Amino acid sequence: MNDPVKLLLRSFAQARDAGDPDAQYCALITLDQHGFPVSRTLTVREISSEGIVVYINAHSPKVDQLRSNPNYELLFFWPSLLRQFRVRGGYQIFSSETQQRNWDSKPYAGKLYDIFQFTEQPQSSGLSSRSDYLRKAEQLRRRFPEDGALEMPPEQVSIRFTPEYIETWFASMEDRLHDRQLYRITPQGWRNQVLVP
Repeated sequence: MNDPVKLLLRSFAQARDAGDPDAQYCALITLDQHGFPVSRTLTVREISSEGIVVYINAHSPKVDQLRSNPNYELLFFWPSLLRQFRVRGGYQIFSSETQQRNWDSKPYAGKLYDIFQFTEQPQSSGLSSRSDYLRKAEQLRRRFPEDGALEMPPEQVSIRFTPEYIETWFASMEDRLHDRQLYRITPQGWRNQVLVP
């Protein structure tokens, strides 16, 4: 297949169909202000020919790191398929009605977590203790009861990662002759190079 995005889409669907518990997740690797790699697991909300979409807090360190240094890598690994995809490219931060609909259908605890970051403390900020966090969360629960209408905080945004570089690895465990290929986008379309696994 000459289009690695279609291959990614197909593998994503196959992993979900196989019941792979990792199907909806990928690792995002960015660089911090000191040049150290920072990785974290994100929930993938959508993969299409336009790119890979995740939902995120606009004040997250991930966003600051991307704005300071736009180099990133997404890593997908699906154990059920023994397939890995590494993705690099551009990105776009935007607001989305799809994200709003997703937020509306979120469980109460998930909404409360988003509101905590907006009204109490930003994501990744320091706390004096775990009990301090739980105390603040309980205060927030009393302030925003479960049966009340909760609005999505304005800092919730979407990021679309647009692939320009995709490396694939398909395992062949019987003979260890894995299939590894590198795809790069060019003005003429995707070009690929077979790599030694």
